[in-house]
Amino acid sequence: MASNKKKKTHVRPLLPRPGARYTCFGDGLCCTDIHGIGPLTKKESAQMRRIDRKSAGWNDDHDDYMLNTAADGGCVFLMADQRCSVHAERGPEAKPEGCRRFPLGLVATPNGGRITTDHRCPCRTMGERPEIAPDEVEPSISEGGKLVADRRIRRIPLTAKKQLKWSEWEPVEAEYLRRLRGREPLAEVLDANAFPALRGSSWDKQADEFVGARDGSQFGVAMAWVGDTISAMQNGRAPRSPGRPWSAAFDRAEARSPKARTSREVFGDWLSDEVWSLKWAEDYHFALARTELATRLQIAQDICARLRASGARADRAAAEAVMMVELVGESDYWTEIKDRIRVS
Repeated sequence: MASNKKKKTHVRPLLPRPGARYTCFGDGLCCTDIHGIGPLTKKESAQMRRIDRKSAGWNDDHDDYMLNTAADGGCVFLMADQRCSVHAERGPEAKPEGCRRFPLGLVATPNGGRITTDHRCPCRTMGERPEIAPDEVEPSISEGGKLVADRRIRRIPLTAKKQLKWSEWEPVEAEYLRRLRGREPLAEVLDANAFPALRGSSWDKQADEFVGARDGSQFGVAMAWVGDTISAMQNGRAPRSPGRPWSAAFDRAEARSPKARTSREVFGDWLSDEVWSLKWAEDYHFALARTELATRLQIAQDICARLRASGARADRAAAEAVMMVELVGESDYWTEIKDRIRVS
C-alpha cells in the first residue's frame, strides 16, 4: 500500500467535524490510569521531575517516558478538585504536550486539518457542550506556535485492493456521517458482519487475554469488562461485571447534565469521529474498519444494556460503554485482532 505520508496535505484551514462538541468540565477521568498518561519526551519528563521527583520517568510497560499515578490511580498532579496542579500553578504551557492536547487531535488532509476527538472522557460524551471552535482549540494542537498533525492522509484505502482519491472519498464519507447522525440502526449504517473469523485464533481466546490484562488499573478493569462481554456473547452465559472504578467521574458528568441524550446519539457521535479521524486509513482499509467498528459497537451496546438494567441513565450507560471499547480499540490487544481479521 502506498504511503500517505509522502503526499501533499495541509493543516489549514482547521476543520471540526460538523456537529462535534467538546469542552473540558474537569470531570477528571483523563488524568487517571484509565490510560497511560503520556508519552512524554525525555525533556518533559525531566521538567516534571523538577516539580516532583516522583512524578515521571521511564515506564517499561509503555516503553516510554510517562507520568506516574498515585495510589488512587490519579496522576500525581491531580488535585482533590480534579484540577491539574501544574496547570493551576504554572499555566497550561507548563504541562506536557500530551496533556495539553488530549482529547483533541489533528489530521492533515488535502482540504485542511481535521480536528478529531477521543471519547473516553465524559467531558466529550455527556452534557451540554459547545460546538468545537477552531480558534479555541488551536493552542491545544500546536507546539511552539505551529500546528502539529498526528497523521497525514491523502488517499483512502477503501478495500484491500481499492484506493480512492480524496475527491472520491469525500461524498462517500459525507453519506456515512449523515446516516450516523440520523435515526437508522447503526449496525445497518456500518453494513458489516461483527465478530468475523480470526485467522489463527478465536474470540474466546482473545476474550481470555482481555480478562487476563486486569492489573489493578482502571484500564485493566475496562479490558476485563470487554473480555467478559465477548465471552458471554460468544457462549450465551451470564456476564460478570468487574466493577466500575471510574464511577466518580461519570457521577460528576451526570450531575452537570440534567438533560439526557439517547444511547443512539452517544454511539452515533462516537462512530462519526472514528470515521472522521482516519486513524484506520494509516494501516488498514475502510472495509476492515467497518467490520471492527461493527464488532466494538455490538460489544458496547451489550455493555450499555447491562448498565441500563442496573439503573444507569441511557446516555451515561452508553458513554461508559464507549469509553471501554475505545480504550480497548487503541490497545495492542485489539491491534492483534485487526491483524487477524480478513475482509475483502
